[in-house]
Amino acid sequence: MITNVATVLLVICLIIVLIINVKIYLKRKSAQEYTDLPSYDNSEVGQLSPDTPVNFGFKCMWIAIRTDNKKKVAEMLHLKNISDCNWKKGIIKAYEGSVFITPTIGEWTLACGLGLPSGDNPKRLKEVKKILQSLSKEFGEAQFFCTHRVVEYHCWVKAINGHVVRVYSYLGEACENIAVEGQPTEFEQTLNLVNTFSEEANDENYYEREDLVYVDEELLMRVAGHWSVDPTNLEGRNDIAPGLGLLGTR
Repeated sequence: MITNVATVLLVICLIIVLIINVKIYLKRKSAQEYTDLPSYDNSEVGQLSPDTPVNFGFKCMWIAIRTDNKKKVAEMLHLKNISDCNWKKGIIKAYEGSVFITPTIGEWTLACGLGLPSGDNPKRLKEVKKILQSLSKEFGEAQFFCTHRVVEYHCWVKAINGHVVRVYSYLGEACENIAVEGQPTEFEQTLNLVNTFSEEANDENYYEREDLVYVDEELLMRVAGHWSVDPTNLEGRNDIAPGLGLLGTR
């Protein structure tokens, strides 16, 4: 009898251990899917060895600034604990909540990371606009992009010489725009972007129109590419020399 009880307890313990291990595995797998990061071993990625670009962008946010002055950008973003950092380490840390300012890409510098405001509600969008106004006043032009496929949130904002000239923000989960401001840019004019604030949206057949374009992360990257830099295509470029950016927190 005692032997049978001990066997049952042992089986129960083994089942509990198995369940715990499965939960740990699924949690790690979910975290990797959330970030869409390359599978780098964090402990093996050096921070101060210049390297070539690493793709990023999905489930993230970034600011494109027309400048090569990384230090000034870090200062204007009020970053703390600033240090030199290469691409691999910088992108990993960006997805963990820091802000990575990339080496110059053509005439653009990108500040990316989950430490930036997301702009996914009016209050946070106001913060984004304030940052872009400040950066564009200093450097001439600044742009913001954010995308997250789980809730289908996609946003892009452009500011020139201290003035926000274009905002498009859409939350697919709610099937509504958060904001639509300013005139569509040249590339956007080729699209019939859904606009839930428009008079046309009052028509019950509006959302069934075949010419209506709903935003997704791929379209946002195309907008970014037309405006400045598509960060999902950096690894295929041969015009960006190995270098170091800056890493900080807000």
